[in-house]
Amino acid sequence: MSITRYYTSSILLLMVATITISSVNSQQFQQPPAQPLGDVLHQLFDKDKNQKVSLEEVNSQLDMLELILNPAVEAGGQDSNNDEVNEYKQLLSGFKSATPTIFNLLDVNSDKSLSKSELAHVTKFEKALKKGGGMRELLRDLFLILDDNADELLSVDELVDGCGNDKVIAKILTRVHELFPLRTDADELKEFAMSSIESVIGDGAVVDKESVTKGMKWIDDDEDGHISKKEVGKYYNLAGKKFMEISKTIKQLGPMLAMFGGMDMNRGGGDAFKMDL
Repeated sequence: MSITRYYTSSILLLMVATITISSVNSQQFQQPPAQPLGDVLHQLFDKDKNQKVSLEEVNSQLDMLELILNPAVEAGGQDSNNDEVNEYKQLLSGFKSATPTIFNLLDVNSDKSLSKSELAHVTKFEKALKKGGGMRELLRDLFLILDDNADELLSVDELVDGCGNDKVIAKILTRVHELFPLRTDADELKEFAMSSIESVIGDGAVVDKESVTKGMKWIDDDEDGHISKKEVGKYYNLAGKKFMEISKTIKQLGPMLAMFGGMDMNRGGGDAFKMDL
């Protein structure tokens, strides 16, 4: 099967599913409750259906999703001008780069695979974003921990000092662990966090004023060299809204996308995918 025919069929199926969902919603039929986000992700990523998700399976399915979002390019045509599709492509690209770290964070027992119970932490994260779920309170507490002079602004110096202060880091990770117990205790979570940071910025590297100044520009709207509670709140709301939109889409289309779980990349030539029938 050619890649053009394959992706035409794939997108048609997605369109039919989307139209069906919209039709059912518009007619106000009683729908079964959506599965938890973690369960849908487990179903989507578990290609070999052995109840465990490997990093290779996650990467393979993300590659599939990326190609489905961009069929014209893979078929030799022009890229889509659809702003929403392009936005999802950018988000997917960013998620792919962070996949190894997220995977290792969720891999609580370090067996190189994710069980349904481990992916349930994604469901807990989604619930935490809702009103009264605890995420907003967590961010407020982390802000207070870093705001050393209690002026309700985070300066470059406060962020640099906080990143290099073991006591501050311990307070932050203890608070995070209270809401998301991804490890046995906060100390174990700290070990994971430090090793992850070293893998990204390099062993022995330090967080300095230059890197912090550059990194905070995207959230420092008024360009005053500080991060205010208002600015944190604004971007928390934007990010939370986008996450909930993506979560809704995954829960609606994820079970159908999981039907493509038997496909394997075949970059050596021939068709782009090989489907086990």
